[in-house]
Amino acid sequence: MDIKRLRIFCAVVEKGSFSQAAKMLHLAQPTVSFQIASLEKELGTKLLDRDGREVTVTKSGEVLLQYASRILQLTREARQAIDEAQGLLRGELVIAASTIPGEYILPPILHRFKEKYSGIDIVLTISDTRGVIRKVMDNEVEVGAVGAREEEEKLVFTKLATDRLVLITPPDKRWFKREVITLDGLKNVPFILRESGSGTRTSAMQKLKEMGIDKEELNIVMELGSTTAVKKAVECGGGISFVSERAVETEIKLGLLKEVSVKGLEMNRDFFLVHKRQKTLSPAASTFLQFIQEQREGGLISKF
Repeated sequence: MDIKRLRIFCAVVEKGSFSQAAKMLHLAQPTVSFQIASLEKELGTKLLDRDGREVTVTKSGEVLLQYASRILQLTREARQAIDEAQGLLRGELVIAASTIPGEYILPPILHRFKEKYSGIDIVLTISDTRGVIRKVMDNEVEVGAVGAREEEEKLVFTKLATDRLVLITPPDKRWFKREVITLDGLKNVPFILRESGSGTRTSAMQKLKEMGIDKEELNIVMELGSTTAVKKAVECGGGISFVSERAVETEIKLGLLKEVSVKGLEMNRDFFLVHKRQKTLSPAASTFLQFIQEQREGGLISKF
């Protein structure tokens, strides 16, 4: 099996789209379609089902995906090991991150990292916290960035940054007459949550439970798969939600969303880098973790 075809196959599965995979790989869409068809012909089985623009993985495709991810990871490690033997720091750093660290915290850090280590190519994929941890456990990526840690002895969690969750409402604050509300004021208002694998959701629900409010007491009207979707739903008047302060800074300044304080409630949380404890990290991944430590010690990773 050709490694290039395996890389294209993994990209199509990740993006769920031939056109999006082509864009990510800087290839023409017909080229992606041809390579997938060639791979299916070589293996004598259907790997992907296409229903219009929607792409789903077949049972055979799921089996191949497990091996293809490992093959690509081993290929990256082999290249980096050879570079290391030659005294060079080159290779590819693949990071999986949940929404907030992936979209708001890591980009400027990765920019500074790339300036210092120009020979390392960087790939950043966005998922939810649960998906990121699964990718690390399955050796699909070496390093992840997540909004909640798990009690898993096979994983090492290192603090990346601190964040604060805030309660957002539509611009007219239609359900609240005051700038500060009580916890009971949350119970009858339409509530919008992130999906169940989200670190933001986990942190918010844990804190509310500590304060005496269970999820079942909230009037949950929607569960959405991204912070962007949550922000838009709140802006349109669909309900209220807890989101990262980092994610709504612009919308609040523009008056598209409003922040309301809850008396006695502070929702601070940490973001973490995660990697496998027993896994020997590639030179690129090890250098990145050391770089993060230096950035934190130098005060270059802001708290909020």
